[in-house]
This record gives sequence, C-alpha cells and structure tokens, in this order.
Amino acid sequence: MTNLDNEMLVRYLVVLDRPGRQFTAADDTRWGGLLSPSPEEIPPRGGSGLKVVLLGSWLFGYLVLETLERYERRFPGKLNFVGLVTDDPLNPDARISVKKRIWNLVGLPYRVIDETSVIESGLSHGVPVYTGEVKVESFRKLLGQWNPDAILVCVFGQIIDAPMIEVPRFGTYNFHPSDLSLHQGAGPAPYDDLAARRAGTTRWSVHHVTEEVDAGPVVGHSPLVNVLNAKGALPGDPLVVYEKLSEALGPLAFFLIEELCRRHETKRPGPIEEIDFENRFSGEVKSRLLQPILKETADGTLPIPESSLFA
Repeated sequence: MTNLDNEMLVRYLVVLDRPGRQFTAADDTRWGGLLSPSPEEIPPRGGSGLKVVLLGSWLFGYLVLETLERYERRFPGKLNFVGLVTDDPLNPDARISVKKRIWNLVGLPYRVIDETSVIESGLSHGVPVYTGEVKVESFRKLLGQWNPDAILVCVFGQIIDAPMIEVPRFGTYNFHPSDLSLHQGAGPAPYDDLAARRAGTTRWSVHHVTEEVDAGPVVGHSPLVNVLNAKGALPGDPLVVYEKLSEALGPLAFFLIEELCRRHETKRPGPIEEIDFENRFSGEVKSRLLQPILKETADGTLPIPESSLFA
C-alpha cells in the first residue's frame, strides 16, 4: 500500500466513522483538506469564550488537543475550541519535513494510528480538522472564519508566516521540549541535542512563534525533567525520552490555556510576556518528573491530561 493509499484510508476511516462528516479540498492546496464533523457532533458553544486554534500532531499534539477539549467541557463558556490543523505524514506531497522530524522515528502503521487518533479526537469533539497547506488563500480564508483569539502549536511541520502569526490578538504560542532560553535543542531533533551535551535533565519551553523556527521570545518553562534511566544513561530510543517528557506537557498546556482564558475574561488582549509555570506545578508532579525513566521501549500509548488539573 502506498503513502497516498494510506492517506485515503485515514480519510475513509474518519469520514465514514459517523454519518454526516465531510471532506473537502480546495484547488490551491497540494495535499490534504478540511474534514468537517457531522452536525450531531457539534456541541452548542457560546460566543463569549476564548477562541483557540491548535496546530498539532503526534502524541504531543494529541495531548494538547485533549487538554483543550477537556478544558472546554469542564469550564463551559470560557473556551471555544474552533479549529484543528494537523500534519499529514502519509501523503508524499506534504511538505512537513517528515525525514527530519519525529515522523522519521515512527513506522508507517503508527503514522496511520497517530494521524487517525488526532483527527478522530477533533471531529468527535465537534471541531473541524484541516490537513492541508497553510500558506494558501483558501486556508487564510478558513482561518479568518475561525477568527481565533489565540493559536497554540505543538509538533507541526509547516513554517508559519507572519500573516498567520499576527491573526490572534492574544498571541501565537509553541510548545518545544528543550530549554530555548539557554539556546538548547532548537529545531526538529531535541533528543540529538541531549545526547550531544550528555544532559541528564531538560525542560519544556513555551515561546512566541516567529517566522524563524523556535526563535521567538520565551514565555516560560516547565520544571526540570529527568531524561536518564535507572542506570544513569540516556535511553537509546528517542521515543522513550519523548514519552517521559509528555508527563510535563499536559500541565504546561493547561496553565497556558488557563492564563489565556483569564486574560480574555478580564479583557486584557495582547501576547503574554511571562508565566511562572514552575510554581503552578504541584510538588507531586515535580517529584515524578525527576524520577528516572523506567521504560525500556516506547509503547505508543496515547497520553491523557492530569485529571487533578480539572478538579
């Protein structure tokens, strides 16, 4: 089965999973298109909450996606999750740097599973999902219809340009698994940076998106995360390390969403300059993040947000 056949399989599975879903592709995008949920899947949403668009894929993007969905369900009226844009790693025409990024570590069957899981999660929550090019007029028009107050980015393979970055009045933010304030691990392979520096810990950075990759001003960091195993060595499989890092991403996404919603409620537009994320993490979570990695192989289990955050 070719990559294109696999892409069509994903589209077939998610569209036919529930009657009423639709797929449409504009003439100006070279790959992908818009998957729309069925009318029955779209929940009633008020017009007063913070409107958010997520650009994300793989397990990290899925975790931010699930955090957004749970936040909207738990705090109705505060957040409107209006659109999801995701990678299409199965189409050979997709310009998402597959060979340089996380997809290069993931076999084809898991690419199908990962992409399907992200798309299905979005559609079942009533969120339209776009898988095509973002620097085309049809997507700019779609983004204008979504009219987001904030854009969140986590594992997204296309370069975002200034016209898109400047759309949301509360800012465009990226989650990156390295300490960008120390100029560590920018780019598509943060694990390679850990190995080269023989580092024992790392942390997530939340930063403003600019046209230069991973170069925008840093808003804040997660607590330190231990990336060594019980023998004090960096695991040879990058996916094992990334699964450990996912434990810090859920709370980080929650706290950013919480602060954005708070600023929206109090009518304080403008990008966030700084958040002390570390002090918002519980002592229990900080302690767990510093424990050694016990897994020897990555299991690919879909991560879920910390339930205590939504209590």
